[in-house]
Amino acid sequence: MNKTAQQRLPVLSFTIIVLPFYLVLLFLSPLYCSPAKAADKKAYRNTLPFSDGEQLVYQIRWEEIDAGVAVFDLLNVTDINKEPCRHFSLQVQTSPLVDVFYKVRDQYDAYTNLAFDRSMRYIIKKTGSEQRDILVRFDWKQGVAEYSNFNAVKKPIPIPPGTFDPLAAFYKLRGMELGSKKEIKFPITDGKKCFMGRAKVLGQATITCFNTTYDTYVIEPELIHFGGVFEKSDNPNLRLWITRDDRRLPVRIQAQVIVGSIIGELVSVK
Repeated sequence: MNKTAQQRLPVLSFTIIVLPFYLVLLFLSPLYCSPAKAADKKAYRNTLPFSDGEQLVYQIRWEEIDAGVAVFDLLNVTDINKEPCRHFSLQVQTSPLVDVFYKVRDQYDAYTNLAFDRSMRYIIKKTGSEQRDILVRFDWKQGVAEYSNFNAVKKPIPIPPGTFDPLAAFYKLRGMELGSKKEIKFPITDGKKCFMGRAKVLGQATITCFNTTYDTYVIEPELIHFGGVFEKSDNPNLRLWITRDDRRLPVRIQAQVIVGSIIGELVSVK
């Protein structure tokens, strides 16, 4: 493996397998909604295909190599600036073999309002070979997002109503009825830039992952705003398979890029 491939592998394990889950695109309401009342909390949960306590575990493979795991958790409601918020968590960890080249131990936390129509806070902590302590604050009164890393603060950027961070968008996607759409889109920001992402709903397919068969929608995101390995690849390709049942589970994501084929598949759910 050459040095470039070694350096790109940890980026692949997250960017290709995890990040596109939340960059696969959907329609978001443009309305700015007031914070939900506590009495409305149950109603909001009942309209979504997930609830507190859910956990999704994905195995990540690079060609035939076990590259690592990604674990998504939906945690209890917590307060951000005295407003009750949904709390989403993601942990990404490379396998012992990949650790030899580049160790990934990443923790992502996203918070949205209870109405689930915008992000409130986004946190990234990297403690492996790469060190990061990122905080993105969403100031909806000013209509901006502020990015900092180890307390080094960047100039806030403007964001439109209905903007989500990447992790929260993973869950927002699951709340959409994909069968009625041909193209889907929404504004997204990581705190450094904000853009309108787009994707196509290609159709339906039946696939098998770890001896379980699923009826799915097939989604293909537009990659024009993706940097890193996508930007360096000739004709990169990325597709996702989302179940057509009430839970709308992303069960497979597959990418073909400069260093080969990367696949993430759902191995357990609760």
